[in-house]
Amino acid sequence: SRERLDFIGLALRGKKMGFEKVTKMIDELVASLKTEQVDDDAKKEYCAKEFDITEDKTKALQRSIADLETVIEEAKEGIATLTDDIKALGVGIKALDKSVADATAQRQ
Repeated sequence: SRERLDFIGLALRGKKMGFEKVTKMIDELVASLKTEQVDDDAKKEYCAKEFDITEDKTKALQRSIADLETVIEEAKEGIATLTDDIKALGVGIKALDKSVADATAQRQ
């Protein structure tokens, strides 16, 4: 019976040592996870800032595109107006040339 008590005592001491190792491993794991969480939080904050910066740049570029599209439309309208003016001037020049030719023919 004494041998059984010694064996049970040894087993209990062995379990205690085993739990200390497990407890130590759990503590190390918790510390590692806390460090990783801090790193993850920093990365999340960095990514959020980068998303904000990119979003701001995107909005600025979209405004620039809209402004340039407006300028292009205004330029197209200006070109159309100038084209009409050139056609009208061409018609006027032809009429003036005819008028000059008629006047020259009358003088002769």
